[in-house]
Amino acid sequence: MIIGIDPDLVKSGVAVTVDGTIITLDAMPFFDLCRFIDEHKHQCVFHVEDVECNKSVFIRPGTSPAAMRKIAQNVGQVKAIVRLLVEYLNGAGANYKMVRPLVGHVKKAKGDAEFFNRLTGWTGKSNEDKRDAALLALYG
Repeated sequence: MIIGIDPDLVKSGVAVTVDGTIITLDAMPFFDLCRFIDEHKHQCVFHVEDVECNKSVFIRPGTSPAAMRKIAQNVGQVKAIVRLLVEYLNGAGANYKMVRPLVGHVKKAKGDAEFFNRLTGWTGKSNEDKRDAALLALYG
């Protein structure tokens, strides 16, 4: 079993996969995610998106200073959650792997639900965070 985690401050995307098949997609607040880790740490590997490997933030030309500050704040919040999550995984003795953010056609599937469904065989509801978690579990 591989569980993908797309970290976020409010709710992280979480995907459970078994033998390359998505079993569940979910979104969990941090403390629910910690309980989930405790319940599954003995039977899986967690794939966590490594947001620290992207050292720069890419901003489109013409972005306002206020928008740039908001982007920087959001990136900082996600990086903080990842650090807390890694600390928790270490303390729990969980088996985990830090996965670089996805690129190419796999990255396209994060933003395109129809393409994601064709690529993965998933037929249920999803959002970008849940899809990203699934892609991390399947391709990370």
